[in-house]
Amino acid sequence: MAFHTSEKDIELKNIEEQVENPALERLNSITAKGRLSFVVPTENESDTQFLTFRHITKAQERTRKRQQPIKLEPLPVLKVYQDHKRPEYIYEQNRLRLIASGILKAPRSTEERGSAKVSIQFPEHQRPMVKKKQIPQSSTEMFAPSPKLSRTGIGRRGLYGTSSSAYPKYIFHDREEVIKANIRNPLQIIKIIRENEHLGFLYMIPAVPRSSTEYDTYNLKVVSYENINKNDYYTISKKAVTHIYNEELEYIEIDRWEQEYLYHRELTKIPIFALFRKWKAFNVWKKNVRSKKISGCRKSLQKNLFIINHYLRPALLKINELCYHLSFMGLCHIEKCHTYTLQEFKVAQVIRLKEVTERLEEFRNEAKNVLRKACRIALRAEGFIPDDCPHKPVEDHCKIQDGGGLTELPAYTDSDKMTYTEQASKRHHCMRLTCFIRLNDYLIENTMHVLTVNSVNSLLNYLTDKLKRTPSADVIQKWITEEKTEVTEKKVTSVGEKQEEDESLIPMFLTELILTVQSLLFEPSLEDFLDGISGAINHFQNTVLSVPNLVPDTYFDAFTRPYINNKLEEKTCGSGPSLSAVFDDDKNFRTIIFQIRVHLLLLKLFYNILNF
Repeated sequence: MAFHTSEKDIELKNIEEQVENPALERLNSITAKGRLSFVVPTENESDTQFLTFRHITKAQERTRKRQQPIKLEPLPVLKVYQDHKRPEYIYEQNRLRLIASGILKAPRSTEERGSAKVSIQFPEHQRPMVKKKQIPQSSTEMFAPSPKLSRTGIGRRGLYGTSSSAYPKYIFHDREEVIKANIRNPLQIIKIIRENEHLGFLYMIPAVPRSSTEYDTYNLKVVSYENINKNDYYTISKKAVTHIYNEELEYIEIDRWEQEYLYHRELTKIPIFALFRKWKAFNVWKKNVRSKKISGCRKSLQKNLFIINHYLRPALLKINELCYHLSFMGLCHIEKCHTYTLQEFKVAQVIRLKEVTERLEEFRNEAKNVLRKACRIALRAEGFIPDDCPHKPVEDHCKIQDGGGLTELPAYTDSDKMTYTEQASKRHHCMRLTCFIRLNDYLIENTMHVLTVNSVNSLLNYLTDKLKRTPSADVIQKWITEEKTEVTEKKVTSVGEKQEEDESLIPMFLTELILTVQSLLFEPSLEDFLDGISGAINHFQNTVLSVPNLVPDTYFDAFTRPYINNKLEEKTCGSGPSLSAVFDDDKNFRTIIFQIRVHLLLLKLFYNILNF
């Protein structure tokens, strides 16, 4: 059977030649993808067909480049940030996220698409009469430009492609399916309510409680009416979103709600808002820890420092003031420009020490009264009656001065009606008051020690001032070797002039020189001088040591030996500090005494030479 070339076969050959034409290369690729359709020609078919493409043409690219402002080269970090905000990058990330969630299918590769392409070959004797759609030869007609894409960005941050239209189409038959889908993204919920008009509206509630770190105004989930919180829930429809909170209604259009969500999502990406929860949690933790430490230190200081107790602070300041004024009182009395015999010096020191003893007695009595009054007020402030006070206190004892006003003391408990716990508490407070008395003993002891050291040091300074006029050893040697008359003349003239000019040349002590045939004697001797000065210093120490401590004094037995459980407590506070032990351990005090002995030897030698 012979086959003749028909008109249709000729048309098919022309089509193949057009495919091989380079100008139609792009059309060939579309044909390979299956976009080219073959239909049986009909009489009513139009002669021309227009082919449109979804890609962006070069003309559109040039137009967009002209519309964009000139970009400056940013920093590398800023460049990366801008790249991540581009719509292409956002599209790609959204597409990969949808593919990962299983909403979209992964695209096939080019080879797979080529292998999946269906190739239809007909034998020449079975080839049907097909006709390809007429494709215009003009390039302007073949490649019709697609309409310009409008930007959906918001502000300078460029929210491209972030609206609900960027998500795929969701189809649900009823509300139960939406609830089971467990969709919490507001944009997806908007997409569902817009594409499924038969749903009407949906109920939403916060996905997590307010105490959760993931709580957010837009973190919502779809629920049924039975599961809503009547005091806080949302309803969303195609037109608007309503929020019912404690019988208050808030209405907002759905487009506005979507726009506000987009703004909210971008704002939460700013570091100051993104890190706010961590920053707040850290600061709250830091403040709590610091407050706890400060509170613990405050309680410890209030418990251990008497200066903080406003009942004991006035007494402690008063004792410090008395000690300060007492420290300027000298134990040693030396009159300037006066020459003493050793006996006169001893008598002068005895008279001075009697005055000091009376002053110390007055000081101790005043300190005792101040301390006992403070201890009574402090013990009454804790609600207990001191043992040396009547059971019915005088009205004046129930009030103390505080900043110029009067402060009421708390109610006190009778000793006969106290429980064992209250009696133990009274014992504890009495022990604290005993420590307070011992503290004042240490203050008074320190004052006595400073007073003694300063007095002995003043005696050393006076002797040192006299030694400044002592000639050197070379001068004394010249006096011995030179002629007697010349030395006498020089001595008389120099001493006379210096006595007028400087009072330091006036001798401090007067001695008698006894010349016999066999020897030269001094009255009093050097040993008598040393014993007299040492006795004066020992008298200084005995004077300050005569002041007894306050802790063992029976004047404070109400606090050092309280009446607990119908019996007197044993005094376990000891006898207080020891001032004599302080003198023994003070190396500086011993050094001063030794220097006084050396100065006495030098003065004795110098005055003997002058008298000779």
